[in-house]
Amino acid sequence: MNWNSFSNREKIFMFMIVVLIGGILWLSRGTTADSDASAIPASIEKRDDSSPHDSIKEKEADITKETLVVDVKGAVRKPGVFEMKSGQRVNDVVQLAGGFSEDADVNSVNLAQVLVDEMVIYVAKVGEEALPVVSNEKEDGKIDINRAEDTELETIPGIGPSKAGAIIAYREENGPFSSIDELVNVPGIGQKTLEQLKEYITAGK
Repeated sequence: MNWNSFSNREKIFMFMIVVLIGGILWLSRGTTADSDASAIPASIEKRDDSSPHDSIKEKEADITKETLVVDVKGAVRKPGVFEMKSGQRVNDVVQLAGGFSEDADVNSVNLAQVLVDEMVIYVAKVGEEALPVVSNEKEDGKIDINRAEDTELETIPGIGPSKAGAIIAYREENGPFSSIDELVNVPGIGQKTLEQLKEYITAGK
């Protein structure tokens, strides 16, 4: 059949059919490509190189660094040596030791005091002379500002009741002093006062 034998109207109609079929085929190919792309899991397209085991190991390392060993003696139900965490207080370890015994003098220790490593806590009995919670003096005779109570701090020249209370309050809120230079952060103690205190104090770890 010769193409010229068709009328113009028939030629136009056949051309439109060819265009329509071509458009349908083109659209179907695009849809298939889109569906294939959307089927790719997001986890395959983007992977997280970090391993959950790495974060666990980091957390375990941090916990190990913060471990303190504290010795509790005297009028508690279960005296002994306890592993504690940095920032915990005397009250926390006393509770682990079973709490006070019936004959304990609950005023013999400062329950709000922040724990330090190798700390010795002695809970006196009623009527018994209270012992220091920790040994606060070094062999050189200096007062340990991380362990001394207010009465011991007041023996330092230039430290009265108000400054001793401020030192203890700062220590309980922020933890042990990292060095004696940190004393300048305590209200009422400036650089000049610190220079006068240096020969009398130390900051035990």
